[in-house]
Amino acid sequence: MLNRISLEHSSFRDELHAEFNRYLMVEAARFPRAESLRIDFHCHDHNSDVPDELWGRILRLPETWLKTGKLVKCLQGNGSDVLTITNHNNARSCWKLLEKGHDVLPAAEFTCFFSEYDLYVHVLTYGFTPAQEAILNRKRGDIYEFLRYTAEHDIPVILPHPLYFYTTNPGISPELFEKLALMFQRFEVLNGQRDVWQSVLTLHWAQGLNEEKLQRYSRKHHLNPADFGVSPLRTKTLTGGSDDHMGMFAGQCGSYLWVPNLAQRRQHTPLSRLALEALRAGHAAPFGDVGENQKLTIALLDYFSQIATRIEDPGLLRMMFHRGELEDKVACFAIANALLEMKKHKKTQLFIAYVHDALHGKKPDWMIRWNVSSDFRFCVMQLEKIAESRKQSPERFVATVNEAIAELFTGLNKLMIKRLRNAAPAFGNMLLDDLSTESLTRRFEIPSQVSALLFGSGGKNLSGVNVKDLLDNLMFPALVSLVLAGAQVASTRVLYKNRAFLNEFAGHVGRSHHPQRALYLTDTLRDKNGVSNSLSGKLAAIQRSDLPVDFLICHADAAAEPHLHVVKPLAEFSFPKLGEQTFRVPDVLEIARAFYRGGYDRVVCSTEGPMVLVALFLKYMFNVPTYFFMHTDWIDFVKHTTDLNQHERDRIRRLLRALYHQFDGVFVLNSDHREWLTGHQMGLPENKVHLTAHHTEPVGFNSVPVRKSELIAGATEHTPVLFTACRISKEKGVLELPEIYRKARLAIPDLKLVIAGSGPAESELRKALPEASFLGWISRERLAQLYAGLDLFVFPSQFDTFGNVVLEAFSHGMPVLAYNCKGPKDIIQHGRNGYLVNNIDEMSAQIVAHFNDRERHTAMRREAHKRVADYQAEPIMRQFLHDMGLTVVDAEAEQRSAA
Repeated sequence: MLNRISLEHSSFRDELHAEFNRYLMVEAARFPRAESLRIDFHCHDHNSDVPDELWGRILRLPETWLKTGKLVKCLQGNGSDVLTITNHNNARSCWKLLEKGHDVLPAAEFTCFFSEYDLYVHVLTYGFTPAQEAILNRKRGDIYEFLRYTAEHDIPVILPHPLYFYTTNPGISPELFEKLALMFQRFEVLNGQRDVWQSVLTLHWAQGLNEEKLQRYSRKHHLNPADFGVSPLRTKTLTGGSDDHMGMFAGQCGSYLWVPNLAQRRQHTPLSRLALEALRAGHAAPFGDVGENQKLTIALLDYFSQIATRIEDPGLLRMMFHRGELEDKVACFAIANALLEMKKHKKTQLFIAYVHDALHGKKPDWMIRWNVSSDFRFCVMQLEKIAESRKQSPERFVATVNEAIAELFTGLNKLMIKRLRNAAPAFGNMLLDDLSTESLTRRFEIPSQVSALLFGSGGKNLSGVNVKDLLDNLMFPALVSLVLAGAQVASTRVLYKNRAFLNEFAGHVGRSHHPQRALYLTDTLRDKNGVSNSLSGKLAAIQRSDLPVDFLICHADAAAEPHLHVVKPLAEFSFPKLGEQTFRVPDVLEIARAFYRGGYDRVVCSTEGPMVLVALFLKYMFNVPTYFFMHTDWIDFVKHTTDLNQHERDRIRRLLRALYHQFDGVFVLNSDHREWLTGHQMGLPENKVHLTAHHTEPVGFNSVPVRKSELIAGATEHTPVLFTACRISKEKGVLELPEIYRKARLAIPDLKLVIAGSGPAESELRKALPEASFLGWISRERLAQLYAGLDLFVFPSQFDTFGNVVLEAFSHGMPVLAYNCKGPKDIIQHGRNGYLVNNIDEMSAQIVAHFNDRERHTAMRREAHKRVADYQAEPIMRQFLHDMGLTVVDAEAEQRSAA
């Protein structure tokens, strides 16, 4: 049996929190509180005006607009005894406070360059003079020279957020940390804007640095730790800081500094000098609350709110000629245009300003609540909750804001869908009532001329309506949703941009490995179609073996199960001309929260509906590998169900090519598909396309063969009966059945045909085959009886990528007749357990030949049963998980080995 080897996410995160909190409790007891000073070693104000992030520089944005006085008030309000401000590459705020008579520990967060790694590292630096600041800025281009200078002049430094750094070098390895261990005596182990996983990894690593390791590293890298003020004999000093930029969390995280005889010494010595002495001596203990991404989400929401009201046009030429890759400049161009457009929308500007106020404890004016339309009243109520929670505990404030973000995003998206339906009926009618594959493909275009897009071109493109009129109704909820989602995406992306390195570092430390677990997204499950049946079988296999994979669906009625999450749709749409499938619009942030809570580290998607967009959203947000499981050959579908010409079919192929290239791997169900995807038309690398299969499901009940006379009046057990079961639609080839059946009946007059299933072509097929027995959609148990009691399964589809019904028939001993094409040709062994033919005439002839050779029927049924053994769940699922990089163990093999 396969068993997952990773921890459940809840226990993983809970254990990390419990471990770190135990560490903080020990640290809190290290020093007498009466002889300890509280200091936040890491916070910023408006003088952090040149960001390290490339996009911030391209857009000409500071890291914060926070005034120094407000930061000082926040620090003092949260109990800081000593003031320090660590702006990027300058101590201007510290100097100005000193000029005004404040007792301040001069500090800055210098960005230093590690040339051999093409890496920028932040270094918190304390107790320097204005003259030394100028020298430090000149030396920060070489981290070795910078740290030698600080050591020579006894300027204490701390390496903040060690696992978060700036680099375009993908080859960073844990070996870097061997050098950092030799170059730094002090490490920030608690950062208020980072998550608990990074904090615990840093803690484990720093606590494991002993004299033997440092001496070994010194010999290996030819570095003398004494050059950097590091002594292998001293225990590393671990500190904390809030890393606050917005004046909301400053002072809530920090360090206790032990100053013996503090009461007496503070009467004659400035606290800043005492703090500096304690830091040099290593008498520091971190305090505070290490979070997940919630605090950073709040900080970024406040930041984005201020950007939306303060941004100025960065200039197109300036962006074009700025340093950075083209994709960075294009992204910044799009962001700048969205934000500048937001500035023109007064209602949006006003609400965004209220968000900023609420985050700082100010409620919207009472007149706003009474004057706002009923559509937006819930927005004001959420802002009031945020403002009220600011006066409560920090934990309650963080929880309330994140709950409000979720409520606002969901409510605004529902409002957009409502307005889309109400304000654009032409749009809705085009998409919902008259939409077919042909009309969608031919309308799938957007004018290249901007004025035509915004003001209407008169032509029928994808929009079909005047976009400007539509945007007027959607602008406010869309832009606010963008800000809300942007804060959550950015906070998570920032924390996990180095995810691959974090996993490698956990291996280096030998502890706190992130769980290996996949979230499987699909638009269809528990529905009446072949893809749904296949996925239901995969879910059942996962549930039986408790594998590290969970499904997630968006469904109004389905209930959650083990390994199955269900989220409610924001809206549902049906497309009559595309079949019975209902398209459900999910709340993408709700799924993102489920992904985070579930401890997943990779995504699989099985359908090209809304969930494929969610999968790519999660890939970008969490920086995780993402895989696509290809069930449907859309090119073949279009070819068999439409009259689109080659040029129009190529449009779909290019769209699919662009989509599949976004994934780290694509799973296919047949060798033809693999060759197509890796060929020149699609161009996927061979190592990214994995051949897999569906598997048979345990029957779980005794299949009593159906009596033919129950289905067909006058039939006996010797009456030859054909059987087919599938979705009755054109692409399934069912409209070929009348010709196949009538040609075979010329040789076998008493031949009968039974058809199970339903679909859009059912009415047409019934008219063409009035002599057939139609059963509609039937239960799995009834289907098994038919397989066991009837004679030959006829599968006329040339569209299916696999053919689950072939395996279903085999599992009950029924031979199968199918076309020699992708899917069936990989399963059926011609002449042993079924037949492969090339056209209608051959299919009719093979039916005749089969019933003329009844002596072979028993042997063919036996061979069909035997073929099922090649499609068992365990080996197929094992390979599937392996191709996704998930490690599984064979528990039975382990037990045998142990014995």
